[in-house]
Amino acid sequence: MQRRRTIGRAVCLATAAAFLAGAAASGIAPAVAKAAVAPATVQDTNTYSAIPNGQPYLDTDGNPIHAHGGFTLKHEGVFYWVGEDKSHNRATFKGVSMYKSTDLENWEYVGAALSPETLDANGNKVLAHCKVERPKLLYNEATKKFVLWGHYEMFDGYAASEVVVATADKIEGPYTVTAKGHFRPGAGNAEGVGAVVGETQPNGQPAKADYPATVGSGAAVKNLSELTFDTTLKATSVVMKDGYPTERQSPVATAEYNIGASPAADLKAPVMGPAQSSGTGAVVVNPNGLDNAFITSAPDSTVYYTTDGSEPDPAASATYTSGTPIRLDAAKTVKAVAVRDSQTSPVTTASYRLAAPGEEVPVHPPVISVPGGSYPDAISQVRLYATSSGTAIHYTQDGKDPDPLLQGENMGFGSRDYTLYQDPVTGKAYLVTAQDHIYLRVWQLSDDYTDVVPSTQYPMFVGQAREAPALIREGGYTYMITSKQSGWYPNQAMYTRTTDISDPSKWEEQKPVGDNTTFHSQPTQIIDVGKNGKHEYVYLGDRWYPHALVQSNYVWLPLEIENGQMSLSYVPELDINVRAGKVKEPNTRLLSLGKPVTASGVTAEPQTATQRYGPETANDGVSYDLDPWDSTSEFYKSDKVPFSWTVDLEKPYELHRIDISARTVGGSDAAHRYSVSVSNDGVTWTEAADNRQNNLVGFKSHPLSGTYRYVKVDVHDVWDVVHNQRATWERGLHEVSVYGLPADG
Repeated sequence: MQRRRTIGRAVCLATAAAFLAGAAASGIAPAVAKAAVAPATVQDTNTYSAIPNGQPYLDTDGNPIHAHGGFTLKHEGVFYWVGEDKSHNRATFKGVSMYKSTDLENWEYVGAALSPETLDANGNKVLAHCKVERPKLLYNEATKKFVLWGHYEMFDGYAASEVVVATADKIEGPYTVTAKGHFRPGAGNAEGVGAVVGETQPNGQPAKADYPATVGSGAAVKNLSELTFDTTLKATSVVMKDGYPTERQSPVATAEYNIGASPAADLKAPVMGPAQSSGTGAVVVNPNGLDNAFITSAPDSTVYYTTDGSEPDPAASATYTSGTPIRLDAAKTVKAVAVRDSQTSPVTTASYRLAAPGEEVPVHPPVISVPGGSYPDAISQVRLYATSSGTAIHYTQDGKDPDPLLQGENMGFGSRDYTLYQDPVTGKAYLVTAQDHIYLRVWQLSDDYTDVVPSTQYPMFVGQAREAPALIREGGYTYMITSKQSGWYPNQAMYTRTTDISDPSKWEEQKPVGDNTTFHSQPTQIIDVGKNGKHEYVYLGDRWYPHALVQSNYVWLPLEIENGQMSLSYVPELDINVRAGKVKEPNTRLLSLGKPVTASGVTAEPQTATQRYGPETANDGVSYDLDPWDSTSEFYKSDKVPFSWTVDLEKPYELHRIDISARTVGGSDAAHRYSVSVSNDGVTWTEAADNRQNNLVGFKSHPLSGTYRYVKVDVHDVWDVVHNQRATWERGLHEVSVYGLPADG
């Protein structure tokens, strides 16, 4: 793995400042930016004494850590953290970063465990143009291999719903993708475990194989935009029946792109499809007049062509526009020549004739709009064109031939946001994954951890759209925490437990944990940092910034399991003492719980025992959301926007921070825009935090200072950040928590 050079303390802080400037420009956390890298956290030695939550987090070189959707593994006394590299500010795959640490707080960059250049066991670049998300790393004691899994998708979309697996002899690599490449769990197994192409699924729709990806004639394919890495594109035309592929398929068209290389000096002849083989007769096409020919050439050239067999003349012949279908509705001979500057290419010729009655017509390969070769810069777009009528194009971008599944074949089950879990008692390992928007599905891994055991799978949480699982064992139970599928926006995490992960009937009812947006995070792992049989759990979560993925960061929080109940609390910084196996408790205490409150107005909506909207519900210690659609909810709901909420701490305290859990509805995209003020008499107010430009939904924490008795939150607006409009119907405060110390010590 390639190492980055170490930089000094000054550059470290400059990097953080630039990161925060970008955050402020995007409307992200402007009110807390000034305290994001506090002196108490980053020491003069360029090391951390605590993990900064929801703030820029730098590696030992001073660069922002990119380990999103990540996972940690301890090996020979060293912790390794793998995760998605989002430094290019996009959802597409740049690499799986690896970091290492001895204290869980200071992380050294090791390199890219996976990259677009990573090869599989057959020498294919299967990751050249795709997404790889939520990487997870296990060590297999039996094989002495490190096994790295990822959620695999095509470059633009989530139809594939596959996994990809790579192995290495050493934890720092190099990693090689297995010969199976990327696949849906259970696909093709003899036991028939998986969705069958053509059968009706629980959502009422017939199952269709979404990979290899499909495109119709003449369509631009978004999946083929922005080829920034060396890529091998392969495509085949397939005759369809009742909307499903058949065995009648064309030969494979191939284009290999070498990005960042000098192009060939000579100008090659245009490529025409369907192509005429040398020394053979005319190309036979369907007599229905619906087949088409297409011409491609170097992007910086101009093509001139004729359809009557005459020689193309740049001075007199028609100019060919890329993607223009040449209708093969009669016998014709097409000739084309390319011109670039003073160069003129050789002429390409293809003759076509209509098939005679009863004559078999071959299925012709599709045409790829950009010829393979060397290109100095990224290719912005490649189009695919079907030449034979009645066909669809199936394509791959990983060096493998497209092999579309036929009706009746087992396509496996889709796999999206997932985790791996290695049971410390039984030694067995499991894949727990979100299947589309329907199930969470559990699989036991094979003995070598590179595949699943089909017969072990079962669905759970049917129809509940759970994802992002994280598991841990406590005593005789395995606990699992999940989030709901709501895109990039956070929602209420739920947890459950079981005495036997192999038995679907053993899982208990789900319960909420954390606040209504899991403190603006999505679960990725739970780790046990305890020692000598004493457990000390830490929750790892991602805080996604949808409009600026490069600025997404992390939330590591203390998690407790006691008497079968899981609880999660927020701290701005998490101090882990690895040697002692302890998480250091913060020296602040909650001051606002149950204290007198006033508010500007309460909704006139009727309240019940399970639907309470009074201002006192915003400091009653219940920050979670039992039901995002209000059938069981407790939160302060004002009568209108703007509104204010004030707590009387009953005496002055030295304030430390305020945590605000604003209302959201099941992971929605509405952000509360507010300010926080403090006072000693309830009349004269000093503004302590300005979040009027907020674009983040749900939870926010703001530092406070000074000694005050009253704390007020003024909500000025509730804004739908996706549709750029007001969303006052989502107004409300789930919980407001003020922390500090008594003024008298």
